[in-house]
Amino acid sequence: MDLTNDKNKDNKNIHENIRTEYAAISAKLNQLPSFRFALAGFYVAAVGVIASVGQPGEIHFVVLIGLTIVLWIMDLRTRGLLSNIANRGIHIEREHWGYSGWISYMTEEKPPSETESNKISVAENDIVKWFFWKIKLPRLITHSLSFDLMFLGVLTYSVIGLIDL
Repeated sequence: MDLTNDKNKDNKNIHENIRTEYAAISAKLNQLPSFRFALAGFYVAAVGVIASVGQPGEIHFVVLIGLTIVLWIMDLRTRGLLSNIANRGIHIEREHWGYSGWISYMTEEKPPSETESNKISVAENDIVKWFFWKIKLPRLITHSLSFDLMFLGVLTYSVIGLIDL
């Protein structure tokens, strides 16, 4: 029995499994944001239909509150899944492959002056990124913040509308 040959096969299987896992992670990191934006689109459409009623009553505000809470929880869960999946992808890039790949770049992007030599450099002619870094805005401006503000705004409107009835 050749132990060296068996060890090489095991290493090859491990590397193939890591590549397969990374491919699945990449696919999920493309699918989950699409789901989040579809969810937001559905939410905006549903709020528009409910709000288009001439004189909204108590049931309209209760439905808005319920819909907002349910979809906000779904968005928060999707956000958590994105974070966990991205962390596993970063672990594979750094621990198994020894570099920071596209998942690391996507989740921990830094200004061009602070990029590591093994990261993809950010285009210096990107006016949006230049603007935000030049005036030193915190990295709080995200899609998640806009989704939270959307849900919070409708929830606030619905609670105030329910109180005013």
